[in-house]
Amino acid sequence: MNLKILNNLPIRYKFVMACTVLFTPLAIMVGFFSDSLMRDTLEVQIRRELKNSTDSILNMIQLSAQLSIKNSLRNIAEKNTDIVRMYYQQYLDGVVTEKEAKARATKVILSQKIATSGYIYCLNSKGGVEVHPVDEMVGQNLTGISFVDDQVLRKSGYQEYAWKNPADLVARPKAVWMNHFEPWDWIISVSAYKDEFAHVVNIDDFRESIGSLEFMKSGYSYVLDLNGTLIAHPTYQGMNVYAQGVETPEGLFATMLTQDSGEVFYQWQNPTEMSPRKKIVVFNRIHEMGWVVASSAYIDDLYRPLDTIRSIGLLVSLFILCGGILIAMQISTTITKPVGLLIKHLDRGATGDYSARMNYQGSDEIGQLSTFFNQFMERLGAEILERENLEKQLIEAEDKESLRAGQDLHDDLAPHLIGVEIMCKNLTNRLKADSSPAATQAEAIGTFIADASKKTRALARGLCPLHRVDEGLGFALRELIDAVMTFYPVQCQIYVTDCTPIVRAVAVHIYRITQEAVYNAAKHANPNMITVTLLQDDDALVVKIADDGIGLPESESSDGMGMKTMAFRARMIKADLEIDSLPNSGTTVRLHLLNKYLKKGEA
Repeated sequence: MNLKILNNLPIRYKFVMACTVLFTPLAIMVGFFSDSLMRDTLEVQIRRELKNSTDSILNMIQLSAQLSIKNSLRNIAEKNTDIVRMYYQQYLDGVVTEKEAKARATKVILSQKIATSGYIYCLNSKGGVEVHPVDEMVGQNLTGISFVDDQVLRKSGYQEYAWKNPADLVARPKAVWMNHFEPWDWIISVSAYKDEFAHVVNIDDFRESIGSLEFMKSGYSYVLDLNGTLIAHPTYQGMNVYAQGVETPEGLFATMLTQDSGEVFYQWQNPTEMSPRKKIVVFNRIHEMGWVVASSAYIDDLYRPLDTIRSIGLLVSLFILCGGILIAMQISTTITKPVGLLIKHLDRGATGDYSARMNYQGSDEIGQLSTFFNQFMERLGAEILERENLEKQLIEAEDKESLRAGQDLHDDLAPHLIGVEIMCKNLTNRLKADSSPAATQAEAIGTFIADASKKTRALARGLCPLHRVDEGLGFALRELIDAVMTFYPVQCQIYVTDCTPIVRAVAVHIYRITQEAVYNAAKHANPNMITVTLLQDDDALVVKIADDGIGLPESESSDGMGMKTMAFRARMIKADLEIDSLPNSGTTVRLHLLNKYLKKGEA
């Protein structure tokens, strides 16, 4: 295998390839063991699910039974209260005596039977028995018995307690609903034993909920009573498991009906199937109801999800593989990130920003490279700073020389020309007085001397702009425009807004940049119009020089001395300089300087 092709790959991809080779076998092994482990635990999990479902149904039935018995007892108590109230009203209406009304009400109350052996009785607020199906109990005071004391205290509502009738061997759980009829001080109590609740519980209240439970593809839950009748079943509801025509495995229901809870494996065939299949059932008994709740599922359905589990195993393997790749990428990031940062800093240095430094805390190869880079940038920055200082000195020397030349022109040559111009005028006047033909030539000479004087003053103002700048940058730029039109056959216009005072050094640099741009356009671009715009807003000062000429020629490209001088002056005052030029479309020079630098100059 030719590994040289790897040399062209990024470092990150090399890490990814290495980790892929490493993690792929590991992912395969994890997938194999996860499949085996899931297969071993699947049956345990489904058993737990069946048991939880059975327990949920059991709790639901018990709660439903509790609510059903409460509602049933309460309804009976309210009806009997209405009956007692009716007889009491007959007494109030004078139809019967109070004794007769109580006797009739008692007869109706004692004629009723609740569930199998439940009944209705009445106590008074002192614990005395007013009505009871056992004659011997009537008139007795049951104060001291806890549930009686509680009834006397509460007088209405639901209550559970244990009670033993004379014929019973042990006390049994009992429930009672009480309503207090105040006119006769009767606590009307409707009672029934909890083990008879099946007679008052409506199986329809939860049959639909039981039938909606499914496990895997064909598992379900059902309920049967201790006689073997299926009171809730998706197929055989209402049938008895011992009845003829119902095919049942031997020993299945015998186990379920004789044990409190457990699980049974058996063979079962549904009517729509061709052959029996192995099945598991988990069951539990509700003693108060005399019911058995069961949840069942087919064994082959237990293992059907293995395909899904294998898919999950494959996903896990892929996850491990992807995780390894991500780890590799993360590790590679610790290398590629500082390298990328180093490349970015090198790019900044290539564009002229020599302040870039690597802040890498480490002593590895990247750390050593960062140290060397920082040392290199420091030396390079120092060299560049020294060079810029030299350029600055050259610019300052050039400005001083221009200032001296301007002063010489203004103070020496300009007065001299003015004197010559005056002498020429005097000579012209004398020649005209003598009617000499040389008068015309002398007058022409005077005109040339006057133009030379005017141009000398314009040159002096251009070479020595300080006193003009002190009058305001806008004032100096207007004189600059006038001087250009003096020397070149071009129209110029200027637009100036009010500007804040600008420090002289900054103003001079702006003037020199504008001067260079305007003279370049006038000399080389052959324009019809040059426009200078000076604007200032809340953020910055903008100077724009635009012409409609032929564009920048090769001699004035970005490598030209004039362009370099403009760029250097812009850097000195922290300004941005942009030059846009297209052939036969003119040139636009734009200088952008933040207001905060207008009074700081090079600060």
